[in-house]
Amino acid sequence: MVVCISTENGFQFHTGETLALDADQIAGALAARGLRLTKQRRAVLDAVASASSSVSPLQVFDAARLTCPELGLTTVYRTLELLSELGALRRVHGADHCEAFVPAASAHGHTVVCARCGRVVEFTDCDMGGVVRAAARQTGYRITEHFLQLSGECPQCAADAASSRPRGPAR
Repeated sequence: MVVCISTENGFQFHTGETLALDADQIAGALAARGLRLTKQRRAVLDAVASASSSVSPLQVFDAARLTCPELGLTTVYRTLELLSELGALRRVHGADHCEAFVPAASAHGHTVVCARCGRVVEFTDCDMGGVVRAAARQTGYRITEHFLQLSGECPQCAADAASSRPRGPAR
């Protein structure tokens, strides 16, 4: 089953086996900046969208070169940055790599990352007002934005862990 979801940032995701950004919408957002959705940018976009968890720039590079062998690593970094600026991708910090990317499902969202399998889920409900005010008071900074990422165990990994635990002695 494929479901199309329109998000706050104007991008659409098609859910099914993989999460795919709408290339036409990305092309439109790029055109508004005087840019094109080139073969290289499309390869990067497809590599992120087809991943089952967050992906590092090097993982994107390896996957995207399968369809675009002439792709350079610098282009991958620049494209990931551009797609992130457009609001199409969200940065996350993965267990095995410091910076990784996932498709963004909303204009302002935060992530929960499974510490076991790397699955990333986005949530939008955040009441950070008190924390932001306290940080501003304590530091003297004018806080303009925040980044929140939580880590834990996804329901599937929790169930797998529970089923593989040894049971107590039979009575």
